[in-house]
Order: sequence, then C-alpha cells, then structure tokens
Amino acid sequence: MHYGHAKITNAIAEITNESAEITNESAEMTNAIAEMTNAIAEITNAITEITNAIAEITNAIAEITNAIAEITNESAEITNALA
Repeated sequence: MHYGHAKITNAIAEITNESAEITNESAEMTNAIAEMTNAIAEITNAITEITNAIAEITNAIAEITNAIAEITNESAEITNALA
C-alpha cells in the first residue's frame, strides 16, 4: 500500500508542477497582451495626433483659400473700377 501512496503523491506532484507551468505561461501571455495593448494605445495616440495635425493643415488651407478669394474679389473690383 505504501507504494500506491507514493505513486499518488508523485502524480499529484506532477499535476501541481504542470499547473504551476501553465500558471506561469498564462502570466507571461497576460504580460504580453498588456504590452500589446499599450503599444496599440501608443499607436492610437499617434494616429490622433496625426489626425489633429491634418485638421490644422486643412484649416490653414481653408484660411489661405479664403484669403485668395478676397484678393480675387478685390482684384475684380479694381478691374471693374478701371474699366
């Protein structure tokens, strides 16, 4: 009977060790997922910054376009006055 107990104890020890390995691997995967999540957050922030920069450029282009329109209108008025 003592030999049977030893086999059961060894089997439990193996299961415990395997469980510990799975737990460690799970922790590593969790850490890897956390790193990926942080990387995605950084990429998202970078995309937001780029989007904001594009919006600023778009607004600047709109201002330039409006200024050109004003100059064009003033030129037309001067042309009409001279005609």
